[in-house]
Amino acid sequence: MNADLIAAAVLIAPAAIAGPVCVAGHRRARRRDEAEAAACAAFQPVPEAPEPPPAGRIKAPRKPAPKPLATVLDFPTHRRNAA
Repeated sequence: MNADLIAAAVLIAPAAIAGPVCVAGHRRARRRDEAEAAACAAFQPVPEAPEPPPAGRIKAPRKPAPKPLATVLDFPTHRRNAA
């Protein structure tokens, strides 16, 4: 056999095997996307009456100040000053 024929067979064989699988996957994805686009286009939101705003101002509830979790110690920053 010619070396060019062997190289062509080695390069074309995987594409011949995987090509139809990829094409089928793309076709299925396109159908799913078209169905989703049709569902989105057919959707008609129901207009709802907006809730009227409350009269006056509403005060936010006050949160208590958080308690410290632990005592914070000031460590010396230089070892010379630590002793």
